[in-house]
Amino acid sequence: MNAVRVGRIVVVFVLLAGFLGLLPADGAEAKGPIKVFILAGQSNMEGRGFPEPLTWQVTQEKYRERWTHFIKDGDYAAFTKKVAETTDPNDKRKTPTYLWSTRSDVWINYLGKHGDLTVGYGAPREGFGPEYNFGHVMGNHYDEQVLLIKASWGGRALARGFLPPSSMLDDAEYAKQAAEQNAVNKAWNEAEPAKIEAYNKKVTEDNKTATKKKGLRKFKPRPIVTPEEYKDQFGKDYRNMVAEVHGCLADLKNRFPGYKDQEYEILGFVWFQGWNDQYQDRWLTYEKNMANFIRDVRKEFKAPKMKFVIGQMGHDGMKPDKEDSPRDYIKKAQAAVPEMPEFKGNALCVKTDKFWDMEAHAIYTGPGGWAKDINKWRQFGNDRGYHYYGSPWTFAQIGTAFGESMLELLK
Repeated sequence: MNAVRVGRIVVVFVLLAGFLGLLPADGAEAKGPIKVFILAGQSNMEGRGFPEPLTWQVTQEKYRERWTHFIKDGDYAAFTKKVAETTDPNDKRKTPTYLWSTRSDVWINYLGKHGDLTVGYGAPREGFGPEYNFGHVMGNHYDEQVLLIKASWGGRALARGFLPPSSMLDDAEYAKQAAEQNAVNKAWNEAEPAKIEAYNKKVTEDNKTATKKKGLRKFKPRPIVTPEEYKDQFGKDYRNMVAEVHGCLADLKNRFPGYKDQEYEILGFVWFQGWNDQYQDRWLTYEKNMANFIRDVRKEFKAPKMKFVIGQMGHDGMKPDKEDSPRDYIKKAQAAVPEMPEFKGNALCVKTDKFWDMEAHAIYTGPGGWAKDINKWRQFGNDRGYHYYGSPWTFAQIGTAFGESMLELLK
């Protein structure tokens, strides 16, 4: 097949893909209020979709069509060529150049970074999370401009950092807890130096190889905090999330050059979190805290009809959770909240276990594990199980499911 014919085929495909809504639109006119969606949670909402597996899959006919709308002009060959040209085999830390697509009818704001929707608003460099496909679903649906405001931080619990105002305890209870925690920390600070000294002495006496392998420990005292400092840890991420949203909405003209002074309306909220509530009995209050979270967010942003999509934990895929385990408890709480009478029809729980990447799973858990063949591993994943293996396909599917569920609520 000659080059001219190949070029014609690519042009026809791109035109057809654009017609079907697979590729980004050129931009949205100021036809009405901006459609605003808030996305919040912990590390998996930050996004652990890595570019390395995606890049390999683009070279494979079996997988490449799932990534068409990720790639500039849907041109697989140009994308692959640019990555190859800019990859430095002698410097693994150097990021190659990826020809990602962008769409100007969907804007995104994420912790100091803002612009047209594209890959790169995730936690790994050049990575993405649920926001990418969610944004495409919203952009394909609305004629108006869409804005995604993402506020997420790794390692956060709903029962602590994201604790909503309605779940906060009174000052006396926090003062009591602070005193109890300080007593534990003080005792630890007094006992630990001697333990560390004994450990370091033993390691050093064993042999120098052991010293290099194990390393010597350093004493880091645990903090003694005031009741005010202790209380401030609760709801801190909730308050930061609120500040992020208000800050973005108050600064639209500076952050988005295409802003045309149109009004905005906050339509929906996507919540994807749960891992850190598996510890310290936090899971016991998850259902109550999630319900309060929805009520408080709607009140804060004066959006009583705001729709809520809750991404249910899906770690380990369809493998059944141990009955009454913390994870089982949290997942049941996430599913129960949308079934409460006040949330019926305006909130949904989306199961994410069905998007577990079984190809990544087979390599990760197979004989020798992922480290046996790192190159093969990075064809599908690039992270641990708690981050859904860093599978881009998992995060893409989750984003689509969140978007479709949001549209179902907005009908």
